[in-house]
Amino acid sequence: MYKIIGADGREYGPISAEQLRLWIAEGRANAETMAKAEGATDWQTIGSLPEFAEATVRSTLAVAPPPAPSARPGAGSSAASLPNYLVQSILCTIFCCMPFGIPAIVYAAQVNSKVAAGDLAGATESSQKAKMWCWISFGLGLVLQPLRFFFMAKFLGNRHFHI
Repeated sequence: MYKIIGADGREYGPISAEQLRLWIAEGRANAETMAKAEGATDWQTIGSLPEFAEATVRSTLAVAPPPAPSARPGAGSSAASLPNYLVQSILCTIFCCMPFGIPAIVYAAQVNSKVAAGDLAGATESSQKAKMWCWISFGLGLVLQPLRFFFMAKFLGNRHFHI
């Protein structure tokens, strides 16, 4: 008969060796769980008790999860670093060229939801399209904004407004 200290810090038992092996197989106890044999004075880890060495080794091998499959090597790390360009899209829409900034915002908004859904290819495509529309909006803004200010100054600058 044995007593163990559970993960919650509470003492459980007395339980039989068979019951303890079952708990090890179920993952309710492991090699690091503290146990004390009936009549013993010291607590020891279950892994240090020779009668449970085989059970703890088997449970460790059975419990270790296999690595999660990914679509391609390093997919998890690239999904976390995939830029969505939302801030840039909003700034280009406000300050550069609104008609071309709006598609940038739409594509930028799709990136995170596609990553969360596991569609890494779609998220990458949306990220690239958001970047492209940001550059288009920025480039047209560089060309069109000075023209806009020039024509506003030319046509509105000679008029006097009376209130």
